[in-house]
Amino acid sequence: MLVRSIEQLWLEAENLNRPVVGSRAPGVAAGEVEAVLGGVVPEDVATWFGWSNGVEYRPGQIQDDVFLVPGYEPLSLSEARGVRESYELEDAVLGEFWIPLLATGGGDFYAAVFGASLQSPEVAHVMIGGESFIVYKSIEEMVDAFCGFYRGGVFFVSDEGTLEADDERWIAAEADSG
Repeated sequence: MLVRSIEQLWLEAENLNRPVVGSRAPGVAAGEVEAVLGGVVPEDVATWFGWSNGVEYRPGQIQDDVFLVPGYEPLSLSEARGVRESYELEDAVLGEFWIPLLATGGGDFYAAVFGASLQSPEVAHVMIGGESFIVYKSIEEMVDAFCGFYRGGVFFVSDEGTLEADDERWIAAEADSG
């Protein structure tokens, strides 16, 4: 169940004392998700934003403080809409229906990709200047993979106290899953 997986992901971050846990903005109702994003969305997208509407920014935060996974922060509805509206490239992987969920400061993001039928969305990894790929068959699969990366040491806290990743293992796992 997606809600349990999302709860577990935030617990994994909490287990490593990640500041993002204390900055999680409360989730919003499905009706607000649809109003902000401009129409009906798949249930899993509403569930994602129902758990967290991004993060609350505070004075003195550094970028690492808002990362739920290394380099990526959970987006608020308005941030997701902004990324969607500003993304100008023609992208066959994304198609017409997609919503960003997590993003970097540099423009890379993970997005829920779905069709007009609003069936369970797949998840694409979009890297600015690179190709986009479907890397997970569902949002739940992405969240479960991230939980596994925490538990398996792919995501870890460095000696400097920042959230890092074993990029080779992360990339290999996503290449195998898509």
